[in-house]
Amino acid sequence: MRAGPSALLVFAYFIGALLCLSFVDPACCRFEPDGPVGQQVLWWLLAPWLALAAVSLLAQWRRWRRGSSWWAAVLAPFVLAVLLAAFTWPYLQAVNAVAGSRPASFGGEVVGRWRSAGRASIHGMRLRDTRSGALVSLRIHKREYDALRAGDRAVCDYRRGRLGFYFRWRFFAPQGCRFERG
Repeated sequence: MRAGPSALLVFAYFIGALLCLSFVDPACCRFEPDGPVGQQVLWWLLAPWLALAAVSLLAQWRRWRRGSSWWAAVLAPFVLAVLLAAFTWPYLQAVNAVAGSRPASFGGEVVGRWRSAGRASIHGMRLRDTRSGALVSLRIHKREYDALRAGDRAVCDYRRGRLGFYFRWRFFAPQGCRFERG
């Protein structure tokens, strides 16, 4: 990407997303990331950016094509669209938190644990919520993950934002989980 006003706007967009993530912890999800609801959320985040990339490619084809090979000219707007979609999620979490929230609590028996592999491992648990009966997937800290066993009872405090996503504040009013041996 050539340096210019648009490059600075994209850079500022990424920095803003990182700032949003530093204050709001999207610590809870009512769906499994690989499930149909998770895929629907990802699609609705990605679709507008892909449409914008296609329009940009059609409108600016000569300019994109001039300084690079044809495959790079075709691929660049779509790679940028995927990156912009990924960095839209923190903005949605920030709007969700700032627009208004109310306390929410999940409690019940721990059914299992999960961990995502990668450079930054994320640890979590699945529990059967006593009130709703739903299987809820929650992110937890590594030290809690290490001590947790299936059959334990857990109660986790969160906030439900205006858009319906559950979250925790990172600094202002941290919420946590309490565990009892099963």
